[in-house]
Amino acid sequence: MNHLTAKSSFCNKRPSRREAGLSKWTVLVFGLLTVSVLFVAYHVLPFYYYYYELLNQINSLAEVASSNTDQEIRNKLYYHIKKMKIPVEKDEISIARYDNRIQISVEYDEVFYITFRDKDYDIHTFHFQAYVDRNY
Repeated sequence: MNHLTAKSSFCNKRPSRREAGLSKWTVLVFGLLTVSVLFVAYHVLPFYYYYYELLNQINSLAEVASSNTDQEIRNKLYYHIKKMKIPVEKDEISIARYDNRIQISVEYDEVFYITFRDKDYDIHTFHFQAYVDRNY
């Protein structure tokens, strides 16, 4: 019976103040880490989503390149670029044709930044190059 009493008193042991304080710090640190990761993901994932959306648009326009002029392709692509708020100007869209092939490329940078006390701090610059080379 002594053995059972000792075991039950061990299970009911309360954590010391030091142990309780450490568990609060652990929850706080992992909570802040989780919030930071979610914040970064919220701001960075759209960069990649819009890049792949742009690549899809370029592929679609390259498929029908025989029925569109370079200027029409540039205008259609620029419409989608502005809609997705990608930092590219119309003259930065490169289109080249040769031997029934078309090359369309767009190069740009997206900056991940945070604003603190009305000042922007650049954290990282992401470089993107959407490029398609295919027959039409």
